[in-house]
Amino acid sequence: MEEAHLKRLIRELESIRGTGTQLISLYIPPKYPRGEISSMLTDEHSKAGNIKDKTTRKNVQAALAKIMVYLKSIDYRLPENGLVIFCGNVSPKPGEQDLRLFAVAPPQPVPKIYRCDSTFYLEPLKEMVKPTEYYGIIAMDGKEATIALIKGNTFEIVSRIRSLAPGKHHAGGQSARRFERLREIADHEYMKKVAEEAKEVFVELGDKLKGIILAGPGPKKNEFFNKDYLDPRVKQKIIGIVDTGYTNEYGIREAIENAKDILRDAEIVQQKKAVEQFIAEVVKGGLAEYGLKQVYRALKEGRVDTLLVVEDAEAWVGKYKCKDCGHEEEVVVKNADELPGTMKCPMCGGTMELDVKEDAIEEMIQMAEDTGAKVFFISPDTEEGQKLAKGFGGVGAILRYKV
Repeated sequence: MEEAHLKRLIRELESIRGTGTQLISLYIPPKYPRGEISSMLTDEHSKAGNIKDKTTRKNVQAALAKIMVYLKSIDYRLPENGLVIFCGNVSPKPGEQDLRLFAVAPPQPVPKIYRCDSTFYLEPLKEMVKPTEYYGIIAMDGKEATIALIKGNTFEIVSRIRSLAPGKHHAGGQSARRFERLREIADHEYMKKVAEEAKEVFVELGDKLKGIILAGPGPKKNEFFNKDYLDPRVKQKIIGIVDTGYTNEYGIREAIENAKDILRDAEIVQQKKAVEQFIAEVVKGGLAEYGLKQVYRALKEGRVDTLLVVEDAEAWVGKYKCKDCGHEEEVVVKNADELPGTMKCPMCGGTMELDVKEDAIEEMIQMAEDTGAKVFFISPDTEEGQKLAKGFGGVGAILRYKV
């Protein structure tokens, strides 16, 4: 869950571009002395006074001052793995200031880093959210092979190899024996190349590689496995051999589906099952809810058993309060600019004003945590993620009960 929150924050921070070198990234190691942090920030504030561009100078110094105020507010108490702070003017409009600060408790210890640039420095955090477990797939027949890596909730094709062996029918003028010999040599070189590619992709992953599925139509995959082509370190990772109709990207998807019992612990299989269950419930009008408003309400009522969220889904919740009778309402929309500044109070007819605007996806995730619901973060690059985004607004819920 923490990793998912961090991924969402990284995605948001990646989208921010400063109009100059005015976005500050500060990585503070665990137990870093308070005096040294304060001294460094004071020194950087002083150096920023030499920046020639007036607007950039103003924004950098304002960001540094905001960081210092924030650190004082937490009394310089650092989380176990240190603290990462991003601060700067995030407004895309020149001359307009929208100074924001993001503080992150990293999942792993961080080194001391200070950067001031037109983008936030995110590489250390990106390394921390890389998958720690991988599965491999080799889909092959006698003509071509595709090698893919399952990384968390998605997969990536890393290599494609084609056989140079001629077809079964040869041109005139060659003896059948010589032609067959050429085919055998080319086929041998093809399988040797597949094995070399597999070694290059998989061996370096070491213990992070939990297993490899060998897939494809016909007997070629079995021949490849039974003969001495594979590096022993790769061969011992083969956990299943399954039939597929294709060897391309679709064949990789087939392999994941056909090996789901073998890959039952893989995140990509778990999310696939969850999405399939959700869609089945929708089709039969059962225990499912979709759409931003409906899922938000179901979470508030504690009816959600499993929350499905596409990783790049966006939504906002506006919280309104009537200045006359105190009645409160919440409005959930996809885009923040869809939230009206005021609305009519349904209780007294007075004016309700926008009191708070928050990230609705983050709030839904928090409500799921608070009510003990399972949460699946679906990659937008997968077939399941695309279905959920296009057909259901990027969020869906499997319910405990209906009302």
